[in-house]
Amino acid sequence: AVVSTQSTGSCSSCWLVFNLPALLACNMVLDLQLVETQFNESLSEDGDVTLELYILAYTELSKVFDVLGSLFRFVATDVHNKLALLQSKLDDSPNHYRTIRSMVQYEVSEGLTSTSNRNGCRTLLRLHRALEFVSGFMDTLEVCQEENISKPVWEVYNSTLAHHHTWMVRKSVGAAMYTLPFRGTILAEVGPSPTCIPSLVKVLTKVYDTVQDTYQTNNLLTLK
Repeated sequence: AVVSTQSTGSCSSCWLVFNLPALLACNMVLDLQLVETQFNESLSEDGDVTLELYILAYTELSKVFDVLGSLFRFVATDVHNKLALLQSKLDDSPNHYRTIRSMVQYEVSEGLTSTSNRNGCRTLLRLHRALEFVSGFMDTLEVCQEENISKPVWEVYNSTLAHHHTWMVRKSVGAAMYTLPFRGTILAEVGPSPTCIPSLVKVLTKVYDTVQDTYQTNNLLTLK
C-alpha cells in the first residue's frame, strides 16, 4: 500500500522508504556507476555542487520510479516535477542557478525562500532529504551480514526521513519494513555493478554533506 502524505514535498521521500528496496529487486533499476560518476563530477573544489550535474545524477536515480506503472505514476511525476522545476530555473537564470550555493545566495537575497513554495531551495531540500536515506540504505546493503535487513533499514529511516514525517507516516513505514526483500535478492538484481556500492555511498555522502553545509549556513534546513 502507498501512504498518502500531506504535502508533495514528503510524498516522494516517503515513497522512497516504502518502495526502493522492491525497485532494486527489478531488472531495470538504475545505473549505479552512472549515478556515482555524475554526482562525483558535480562536486567542485571550493565546496560547492554544480546544479546541472546534480540534476543529471538525480534524474538517473529517479528512473526507479518509472518501472512501477500507472499505480505509482503520481510519485514519479512528483519527483520529475521537482527536477524539472530546478532545470527550468537553471535554464531561465543560469548565472544565479549555476551551483547550489549561487542558487541559495540568490533566492535568499531576493526573499524568494519565504514568499514562494516553488523556489529552488525548497524543491532541492526535499530531494536532499531523500538522498540521505538512499545513501544510508545503500550502505546497509554493503555492510549488513544478515539476509533480513529490516532492522538496520528501519534504523536508517529513523535517523533520516523520520524526522520529517508525521506519526502516521512513521507507523506505516514501520509496518512496511517487514516486507523488505532479503539482502541477497536485492544485491543480485541491482545493476549494473553492485560492487561499486562503497564508492557510490562515499560520493553520495560527500554531496549530501556539501549541500547540508550550504543550507545550514543559510538557515534553510527547516524550510517549509
